[in-house]
Amino acid sequence: MLCYVTQPNWVVLEVEVDPKANGQECIDKVCQQLGIVEEDYFGLQYKGGKGENLWLNLRNRIDRQVMGMSPFRLQLRVKFFVRPHYILQETTRNQFYLQVKQDLQSQKLWTENVQQTSIIAALMAQAEFGDLQNKNIQFNNYRNLLQGWIEPTHQLLQNIASEHEKLQGLERSAAEYRMLQVAAELQNYGMEYHEARVSSGDLIQIGVGPEGVFLCNDKLEQTEKIGYPTIQKAVHSGRICNLHIINDKGEVAEMIFKLVSQKAANALYRSVTEMHSFFRCDTVQVAVASQFSRDLKGTFASIFNEKTTVGLEYVFDIRRTCRETYDHVRRVLYTDKVQTFHSSKEEDNKNAVCNGLNCVCGKDRKILQEKLDRILESVRCCVCRDAEIETVFFPCRHVTCCNYCAAKLNFCPMCRSKIEDVQRIFLPTIQNTV
Repeated sequence: MLCYVTQPNWVVLEVEVDPKANGQECIDKVCQQLGIVEEDYFGLQYKGGKGENLWLNLRNRIDRQVMGMSPFRLQLRVKFFVRPHYILQETTRNQFYLQVKQDLQSQKLWTENVQQTSIIAALMAQAEFGDLQNKNIQFNNYRNLLQGWIEPTHQLLQNIASEHEKLQGLERSAAEYRMLQVAAELQNYGMEYHEARVSSGDLIQIGVGPEGVFLCNDKLEQTEKIGYPTIQKAVHSGRICNLHIINDKGEVAEMIFKLVSQKAANALYRSVTEMHSFFRCDTVQVAVASQFSRDLKGTFASIFNEKTTVGLEYVFDIRRTCRETYDHVRRVLYTDKVQTFHSSKEEDNKNAVCNGLNCVCGKDRKILQEKLDRILESVRCCVCRDAEIETVFFPCRHVTCCNYCAAKLNFCPMCRSKIEDVQRIFLPTIQNTV
């Protein structure tokens, strides 16, 4: 069975899976092609019967969710927009960058002022076109970047060029990272929108994000915020999704939303529950991971065997929370690095040819160069991987970050303990001593 998976930059990946495969098998192969380990941040989307965007449930079979025949057409999208300093892989960071760029150009994400627009556009230009050289040529590039996002006035283009000029020599990966840092401060960064009608019949947009649920008008202007601590429970039935909210008086109020289809109502219910679990919980609760439903055939089969998997469909597909994902990826990357180092060392020892006790052959030089690279890498900031380490955190006393990144952190990236104080330190410049 074939699946065509479209990336945010419109590059299509062809994935072949078993006819009875679930969504997890498909996204595993996609991430393997892209070299991504941090796959918990991503999901696959498809179009419902009424044009609604729906997340593929990765624990259930693909052919039971997506209408039509193979090949199925899916979209690779970021599902959980974590802060940029949580992203450990450059390939993952590139997908986040492409997703934010697409959301800006489709007006799902927007900047709040000209300054933000100029900075983000300049960082995008640096990442895609390099240093500013010819303004006339770059102006055309800027217009392409701003297409669908904002009207490219001459003054705006001048502002972008001015910001672009300040980025001389900045590498592509660093430009993408800094662009994500600026984008992460936007009001609706990481927001997922669902169109619904309230009891009065008015059409609204429901934004579900890391901080809670936001009610917006048809122009996506925020009218009400519902924090996760005030949501007592969420339920759905048919096309209706209900949120039970604890108001300022301590009373439980019910908010009723009517969506375009039953699948859309289920999508809103999933979004609220999974966003809360990922960003607000220490671990995925058993009640969330084990929730399922059965079709008619499965219901009959369960009468004779309660543990049967016939006709079973899971409601949620979230596997890990934000912290669990970060810790898991660090362990995987560390294990892969150690295994790669040992296998490389064994191969070098096997193939090395030495003519004397003091001979340093090509293989030995390669090993020494790798060791030197690791030493230089060890004094780089563990967040941006660009600047040198300049700070120490208290009370944990970990020395891991540059001054710029340390100012934006609340928790130590090594031990996850709360940072109470940050002090500047001055390490010897290793590049000049080796």
